[in-house]
Parts: sequence; C-alpha cells; structure tokens
Amino acid sequence: MALLSGVGAMAREVINLNRNWQFSYTSDLRSRSTVDIPHTWNYDAVSIRLQYNRGLANYIKELNIPQDWADKRIFIRFKGVNNVGNLFVNGQYVGEHKGGYTAFTTEITSFLKFGTSNNIWMRVSNSPQLDFMPINSDFNIYGGIYRDVELIVVDQVHFALNDFGSDGIYLKQTSVTHQEAKITAAVKISAAKNANYTVALSVYDPQTNTLVASQTGRIKTDKGSGAGELPVSIASPRLWHGIYDPFRYDFHLELKDGEQVLDSLTIPMGLRYWSIDPETGFRLNGRVYPIHGVTRFEDRSNAGNAYHHRMHDEDFALIREMGANAVRMTNYPHDPYFYDLCDQYGVLVWSEIPFTAPEYGADNGYISKPSFHESGRQQLTEMILQRYNNTSVLAWGIFSNIQTRGSDDPVPYIKELNQVAKTLDPTRFTIASSNQDGPINFVTDVIGWSQYLGWREGSVSDVNLWLGQLTRNWKELRSCIGEYGAGGSLIHQSDTLRRPDPRERMHPERWQTHFHEQFYSILVKYPSVFGGFIHSMFDFGEVNYRGGDTPGICNFGLVSYDRKDRKDAFYFYKANWNSLEPFVHIAEKRWDERPDRVQTLTVYSNRAEVELMVNGESLGSKTGTNGIFRWERVELQEGVNQISAHAEGAFFDEARITIQKSHRIH
Repeated sequence: MALLSGVGAMAREVINLNRNWQFSYTSDLRSRSTVDIPHTWNYDAVSIRLQYNRGLANYIKELNIPQDWADKRIFIRFKGVNNVGNLFVNGQYVGEHKGGYTAFTTEITSFLKFGTSNNIWMRVSNSPQLDFMPINSDFNIYGGIYRDVELIVVDQVHFALNDFGSDGIYLKQTSVTHQEAKITAAVKISAAKNANYTVALSVYDPQTNTLVASQTGRIKTDKGSGAGELPVSIASPRLWHGIYDPFRYDFHLELKDGEQVLDSLTIPMGLRYWSIDPETGFRLNGRVYPIHGVTRFEDRSNAGNAYHHRMHDEDFALIREMGANAVRMTNYPHDPYFYDLCDQYGVLVWSEIPFTAPEYGADNGYISKPSFHESGRQQLTEMILQRYNNTSVLAWGIFSNIQTRGSDDPVPYIKELNQVAKTLDPTRFTIASSNQDGPINFVTDVIGWSQYLGWREGSVSDVNLWLGQLTRNWKELRSCIGEYGAGGSLIHQSDTLRRPDPRERMHPERWQTHFHEQFYSILVKYPSVFGGFIHSMFDFGEVNYRGGDTPGICNFGLVSYDRKDRKDAFYFYKANWNSLEPFVHIAEKRWDERPDRVQTLTVYSNRAEVELMVNGESLGSKTGTNGIFRWERVELQEGVNQISAHAEGAFFDEARITIQKSHRIH
C-alpha cells in the first residue's frame, strides 16, 4: 500500500504513482503480479507470430489517502493508456478514455475515502476496434499503462485540470520579432464557488533570474469555471533558435484569492517565429533553416512502448549525435518527456494523431462512422492543448498515408480536422504525410511526401525526376519529404550492390547506405523542398513485417532495435549534419570477407580532408563530397588487411577495421 503525505502549505502537489501496481491479464483478479509503470503485457510482441495479445488486462493499486486532504480536490492523470482505459475507484465506475497516445486527467475526489485505504483499478484494452483511430497500423499496439501516472492534489480553486488533459494555461505567441515579442496567456480556472480571482503572470530570464515582463488580471468564475487572458510584451527578446540557441523564458503564473496563493505553475517556453516559402523553404526567426529530420517510433527491444525516461534520453542522445534538428513523432503523440527534451535542446517537432493506414492492409485507415469522427476530433484536441506550450512543435499532423480507395472518401473529414487544428492553434502549421496524388494533398498547410523510390520500386535516381516534376507542376505546394528510407540488416552483407526485394529476407546494409547517399545528394539540390525526414531513426517492432533478418522487426532504422549498433548510414548523415564532433568512420566494416582483390574503400567524415592507411601504407589524403571519401581500385593482400583512417582533430574509435580477403565464390 502506498502511503501519501499531506500537502501542507503547498498550493499544488504532484505525486508519482508508478510503483507497485498489481497486474492481471486474466479475468481472475486473484492471479496477479507486481509491476511498475511504464508497463506493457506484450514484451514478446516482436516474434514470428502474426498476432500478439490484443485483449483486456487489469492494473490495481491501493492508496492511503490522508485525512487532511479532505478539503482538497484530487485528480489522477494517466499520460498514456494503450488503447482504452476504464477507471474504477473503490469499486465505483469513474469514466473511460479512448485513444492510447494522449493523457487524460480525471477528478476522483468524490470517489475517495479519506484517512484510509483506497482501491484504484484501471481496466485496459488494446483490442482492435472500429470506433477510434488507429483502426489498423504498421506499428505494434502493445497495450498497457505505458507512461507515467500522477496524483494531483490542488485547492478547491485551481488552474483547470479538466480541459482535455492539459493544465488549463495556453501561452499564445501572438507576434514575435527580433524587436518585440507579444504573448497572451489564455487561462482557464476551476472553482467550487463563484467569485473573482486574481491571476498574476511573471516572465523571467532563468539565466539571470531577471523579471522581464509581468501582468495581473481578474477572472470571474460562473458555474464552477472561468477564463481570461493576460497579454505581455518583451522588448528585444532572446529568441529560441533551434539547436543553435534553444533559450527559454520561465512563465510563472499564480492564482490568488487576495494574498493567498491557491495554485501556481511555471512553464518554460522559447520565443520564435517561422515561415515556409514554396521557393526558398523553411525559415526560423527570418533565417534559412533547412530541416534535417528523422522519424521515430516509441518502440525498442525489451521494452516495447513502455519507455522509462532513461530510454528517451538514450534515443535523444543518438538523434543529437547524428545532428538531426527535427523529429517526426510517428504516427502518434509521443511521451511528454520527449517533447520537453526537444524544447530544451532545440529540436523541431512534427506531432501527429494516429490517423494512419497500414501499407499493405485491407482497409484505408478511415471509416465514415460518427464515433470514429469524434475520436479523431478528441485526439487532435487533446494533442494540441496538451502540447500547446511546447516551443519545439512546428506542425500538427492530421493524417499519415491515408488512402482514398474505397467508398468512404476521407477528404471531407480531413478538412474538418484541419479546421479544428487551425481554430485551436492558428500559430502553427498543419501537415500530413501522403503517398498518393489527388485532392487529399491540398488540405493542410504543408504536405510531407512519403517517397520510397529506390527501395519499393524504381531506382534512387528516379527521385530527381519526381522532384523536378513536383517543383515544376505544383509550385504552390509547400513540401517536404515526410518519410524516405530503406531496410538495412547488420548481418546481411552482399558482394553485389543491387536493390533487394523489400519482402525478402536479404536486406544488405550496403544497399541501405547506397540508397541514403544517393537520395540525400538529390534532395539537397531542391531548396524549395524545405527538408526531409529519414524513416526511421531506429528499427522498430511491426509484427506483420516479414522482410529482413528478423520477422517482426522493421529494419529501416539507422540504429538497431536495441540501440547498440549504429549502421553506416548513421555516420553518413552525421558527416553532413554534425559539424561539432570531428570524426572519421570507415564504412562497410561488417562486410569483412570479400572475394575480390581490388576494392573501393569508403570513409565518412565531417573533416575537410581524410588520409587512408592500408596495411601500414598511406594511400594519400582526399577531400570529400557530402561527407563521402572514396579510394577506388585499392588492392588487398591475401588474408587479413588492416584499414585505418585519419583526419586532423577527429576521433579514432570508429576508424580502424579489418577485412579478410576470402576465396568465396559468388
């Protein structure tokens, strides 16, 4: 049983409830095990089975609620329950939440017994349903309480916790320039009685603890709620400039009754402005800022989607090491902790709802059903209001690769969702990922193309033709490449460089590397296409995926599923995107047995000049193009060959490999 202490003089207390839940996957609640949150019951989902556990499970926790909380209001916040959660407190039904990727906050005050033990029971289902999105997916829907759970204890009067899982405060950047920033704090409060309350806003520079702006306003409550706005301006603001200067101000808000502070929150937020021009691309704070993005699924070996913060930290460190400045959180809102990391370190975010369709599925991801429509509106509203104050969020994603085949046309509904997003937040772009032609591409502010020429069909050089047609024939579209990539196995090497069949087991790493070299060299020639998102940063679980070396794992990642191995393509992008960490990397080290005596050797580096050594003999220095350095017609000796690369100021840990010239017949 968890013992909780009283709040005392604090206006608000947030208590983590992750430890010691009783879990049962069966209907027999006597069969329980003790688990900690984050948790999923599908750690074995990545296997050769075509299905994994899609059903109902139980999470139960006993809480001792102090008597001195009797004059408080108590809420419980689940940051992620996949996919449907039904909450019971002391055997009484409290409510249901549908949608596995946004938080929900529920008041439980009237269900509690103070001064004694209380039973919290969450029934979780990840069963397939047609009532809410996603209907089906190319990613695993694991099931479980897989993000943090919090108990929130507040005064009878507080910043509203019942507004779609948010904290009831929305910092609107109404006008930002280098000369002045105008921000309006839209505030919602909840109160047990009708009265006038004071809201004070103070903006601080956290590095100097200097007050840079302040405003005070009055909000009157009626029938338990009230709303108001507090405008402030900051002269000559220090702007949040992505990875180069992710500076944030602290916005501190206090809710008062006279001199008594009833509730308070501090929100770090950076000030910025941006634009996308069909010809010149993306600009951040008026400066050209090409987007070097990756897609990411919240999924990894031995965890599924049940991420601890240290796992998010590891993912983010690898993204930063490679030099990416943007992340598409594919295909659903990710953990709030990861958004905060992006804010803190200046990584732009494309955040989207799970309105998606599986590539080879029978359905198109859409069903014209009122409950499905409501689900999309709800999940979009929750995503926007919960992540409204995250500086890094550039665009709200409306759909991903939804098909227009079939009798149910999704375009009218997509238009409705787009309008919902623009009404809730006119300061950001709407965006979608599309893999087809037609009216579906002309709804959102920005379109991100899903493009796999050179992998699923054709050759990589066909991308040049496609981009040429796009920029000539649809000049008015503001476009990026929403996803591009190819499979690559760490254990599959081939002496012949050719495009494999994506459906077959053999996915040589060399082809993935070749694909990215060629695709990126074409993409950078089109500045009007304001960026690209590599699909994907990490291998991820997909039980229906049958290509590659391990069934159930999609090997499109530049880093392995367990995060232990960086593939060669990772270093190619690091050479182009990360200029701050000098390095050299000899490619194809896993292709360590080669039948031909004459070879081409490749090095990736972010240095201007690299020297190659073979068996102690220098082959001279070369300058590279797009971070690629190649020595052709290098003669290897029989047996073992020692290869090393050197560059001034570079790290050498990845710069020495061994190649065995073999007598294999291919």
